[in-house]
Amino acid sequence: MRKFFSPYPKYLHVRRILIDRIEGTMRPGDQLPTEHALCAEFSVSRETIRSALAALEQDGIIDRTRGRGTFIARMPRRRPERRITGMVEDFYDLKLDTDSKVLYAGLVRPPGALAEQLGIDPEPSLFRLTRLRNLDRRPFSWHDGWMLPEIGERMASIDLTRLSVEHALRVTLKLPTWEDQQSIEAVSADIQSAELLDVPIGAPLLCLTRLYLLEGEKFAVYFRSLYRSDRYYYTVKLAQPAGATGRASPRKPKGGP
Repeated sequence: MRKFFSPYPKYLHVRRILIDRIEGTMRPGDQLPTEHALCAEFSVSRETIRSALAALEQDGIIDRTRGRGTFIARMPRRRPERRITGMVEDFYDLKLDTDSKVLYAGLVRPPGALAEQLGIDPEPSLFRLTRLRNLDRRPFSWHDGWMLPEIGERMASIDLTRLSVEHALRVTLKLPTWEDQQSIEAVSADIQSAELLDVPIGAPLLCLTRLYLLEGEKFAVYFRSLYRSDRYYYTVKLAQPAGATGRASPRKPKGGP
């Protein structure tokens, strides 16, 4: 039976918040609030606060002296970023071990909520393409795509093992599509996504939706992608102001089905 997401013990949450606070606003020699004040701030027991402080003291971040208080001994060491960001094509350029497996490809009527969201008739079937992407041979992301049947039928003939759908649209099929809308939010893994991505039910996932349009059509392709938040994070390169050094044109947000 798949396990549900179990939060960290409270003292680890407190420890993480205190580390963020030390990194952001404090310096060596600064004094932390008293145990009593921290208990009131976090609404936890003194035992929880003492466990959090003991962990910080063991790491050498704080120094506690009876009668004087708790002081910052040194700044926390920055943790190396172990997650991935960027376009799928970048993964290949960096020689990362990534591939995708098609889970379903075929015509199916879209759910009513999706048809309403896209402003299309729910009766005609769309082409649905769902894929599971692996990185370093472990589940990384799940992409659920809906597209016009004529696009889907052409897409089905392409080997997408090491290609993104965006690359296939733009380069292989040479379709004049453009990305009209993109959204990002945090969601919890349900039974299906937990099983596919090999995470506990309720684990945090990063959800990206992308809408591509085609001239004369209300929509061409719609994607909903779920990423393991412990393996991926989202970055955006903003446009530089006029006269600034470097490129002044905006770059596309990083990510991709």
